[in-house]
Amino acid sequence: MASSPSFEGGTILGLDNVQVDLPLAGIGSRSMAAAIDHLVLLVLQLLWLLAATTLAGFSIIEGTLIPVIMVSGFFLLQWGYFAVLEMSTGGKTVGKHILGLRVVSNVGGRPSAAALLIRNFIRTFDLLIGVPLMAVDSRCRRLGDMLAATIVVHEQRTTAEHVQLRRFPASWGGQEVAVVESFLARAHRLEGDQAQHMADQMLQWIRTTEPDFWSAVEPNLVWSQDRVMVLAQVVEAQS
Repeated sequence: MASSPSFEGGTILGLDNVQVDLPLAGIGSRSMAAAIDHLVLLVLQLLWLLAATTLAGFSIIEGTLIPVIMVSGFFLLQWGYFAVLEMSTGGKTVGKHILGLRVVSNVGGRPSAAALLIRNFIRTFDLLIGVPLMAVDSRCRRLGDMLAATIVVHEQRTTAEHVQLRRFPASWGGQEVAVVESFLARAHRLEGDQAQHMADQMLQWIRTTEPDFWSAVEPNLVWSQDRVMVLAQVVEAQS
């Protein structure tokens, strides 16, 4: 098996306060990714300045409109670079891709477009207070993350990371599905009996809160000491 990458660890609360471990990104990795992104952004802004100046030189744009167009372009680049990339790549920018980071929801799932727009809308403000906030927050979140209910994590570098649930209670939403998928994808990496304990908690939670669903799937379960395997049967997990 390939060795696991090192990362700053963190814990979130998932189903009924069941703890789910996520590899939270720290200030160092986030700051380095941001530095790379702002370097890319600077290059794009210089290219925009060159393009606007060139168009003005050929009298394609009226002189009075040049400042307006330049400022508008800088704003769109500053805000759109991060928001558009994160929405189109599943939570990554150039810097995050290089550093192996990704934006996810606070339960480990894919963030909504609205959440990504919110976290980037106040990015300029976070340039002033983001680092101090990350330093005191247990999940290393800046203000944009807090408002959008997102976190930044290290991407897992294992061969079987993605797990999809083929069966789950009709009352479950994206949060519940994301928590169970996230747990099953990294259960093999947890130490000692931690994975078994967490899986047993989730099984008890499903049995208690979803009695109709449980009574439908229980007769076909193959019970064993491996509670992770039993949980995978319950939700028909597929890698």
